[in-house]
Amino acid sequence: MRQAIRALGWATKIFWIVIAVFMITCLYSAMGLMMGGIRFGEPGVSSSNGTATVSLPFSFNNTGFYDISELNVTTCIRDYNGTLISTSTTFVSLIPHGSNVEEAHNISISLDEFVSKNLTYLFFNNGNFSVEIFAGLKFAYIFPFQISINATMPWGAPLNNFSIGEISFDYEDQKATIPLSFKNDSPFDVSGNLSFDIYNDRGELIGSGSVPEGINVESDQRREYLLQAPVDVLKLTKKGRILLFLETSIFSIEKEVEWGIPNG
Repeated sequence: MRQAIRALGWATKIFWIVIAVFMITCLYSAMGLMMGGIRFGEPGVSSSNGTATVSLPFSFNNTGFYDISELNVTTCIRDYNGTLISTSTTFVSLIPHGSNVEEAHNISISLDEFVSKNLTYLFFNNGNFSVEIFAGLKFAYIFPFQISINATMPWGAPLNNFSIGEISFDYEDQKATIPLSFKNDSPFDVSGNLSFDIYNDRGELIGSGSVPEGINVESDQRREYLLQAPVDVLKLTKKGRILLFLETSIFSIEKEVEWGIPNG
């Protein structure tokens, strides 16, 4: 009986020693990742059909004692108001010990989704997006390890500083002239049809027009337009609003801007 109890005691000690060694080696492997086993490269940006894709290269060098499994890299992008813009996930099932894996994590941002999610203010304002990068994995298929990194990325609006200048009315020819300007700070080219309606302060439609040749603004370019339209001068008031409609192959959006007659 005493021998059985003694054997059980030794077995228990050996069991806890094995567990301790396992935990220590797992922690050592985790420290190896933290000390340089995880590397992120320079992100690259591409655009197509209204979707910007940020490609984030990364590598995991498994110098530890155990295989790494269920590697999950997830990014969440939020705008400057804290609204979730995009979520992307990259999954690697296995990284054997002593090996290195290189992958690219792709993050997509779609202009079309800005409209469907009621995020149209992002078309008109530059800012910084917050990015949370989460990486989770398992050592030896059972020991979990997680890290998270917070970063920022700049956002360039396709219609940044969209504004009209001083509106003028020609009472003799019964027409309005409206200066319009904006800068395309996005990676996309913005081209399409621009039309507009002019209202007085009683909500009455007094004129409508469009840009006959359409608009075409390349990335990182600023454009100025003179919008002209026939108006009913008998319905003119001292102020009002202009409703502009921009329709492109990528997105359709409207913008309301107030106008007023100087010293009127």
